[in-house]
Amino acid sequence: MAEEKIGIFRAILRYFRFWNWKKARGIIKAADRQFTGSVDGISAAFDIQKDTMVTQFHGLRDAIAEVETILEDKRSRLEDLNKEEEDLLRRREGALAKAEEAKEANKMKAYEKHAHAFERFQVRIDEIELTQARLQQEVADTSQTMEKYMLQLQDFQAEIEKMPQQKAEAIADYVSSKKIIELNDRLQGLETSLDRGPISAVLETNKRLTAKARISEKLAKADVKLQDKEYEKAGRESTARSKMEQMLAARRVEKDKKTGVTKEKAKEKDDRPKI
Repeated sequence: MAEEKIGIFRAILRYFRFWNWKKARGIIKAADRQFTGSVDGISAAFDIQKDTMVTQFHGLRDAIAEVETILEDKRSRLEDLNKEEEDLLRRREGALAKAEEAKEANKMKAYEKHAHAFERFQVRIDEIELTQARLQQEVADTSQTMEKYMLQLQDFQAEIEKMPQQKAEAIADYVSSKKIIELNDRLQGLETSLDRGPISAVLETNKRLTAKARISEKLAKADVKLQDKEYEKAGRESTARSKMEQMLAARRVEKDKKTGVTKEKAKEKDDRPKI
């Protein structure tokens, strides 16, 4: 039972996760259409990107400036330590000379005094040298990192400076591509009736009427009554032709009787070779 509840809960989570993802994708696509569907949209996209990059550039520059301030403080501290070390080295050298004189004079109290001063100077010198080594390493590492940051900052600045040119080129490419597509559509006959103009509309209508007339004529020729009339006419013409042949034959016979030419003579006459 508990597993079923967990499964239902996960299914609900997946549903809302998918719904949120789909909603977000729809918003992203709608925003992309706004930015890519017109010259104003392209211009706005570059302006928004430029403003974002300028804000990031200023933030990065300020961060680098803070690091540079810290680096300058470390360099200044190093200089102060170097000066202090030089002063301590001179004092240590004086304490050493005094201790040497006191020892030679067998003045042990004075010797202890100078030896104690020497030790105090030496302890401080050792501390300075440790701090110097640490600061020098930090300054070297930070300086190397700063060089990378400065290169990135310069590249960032160069990208921002190129934005107006990129914006102009993007708008030009969009307009040029759109005009080429429109021209190709016109050449392929894909323009709308409003784009074709009145003459093209008239010609298109005439073509459609001609096609309808051909279909109507074919239907009219296929009418059964018309076919019957054509058959009746053909029959009358055939009967009339036969009648005419009979009458012509009768006239020839009548003519032969009048001229006294028999059928045999006519046949002989017909059998003679023709020259």
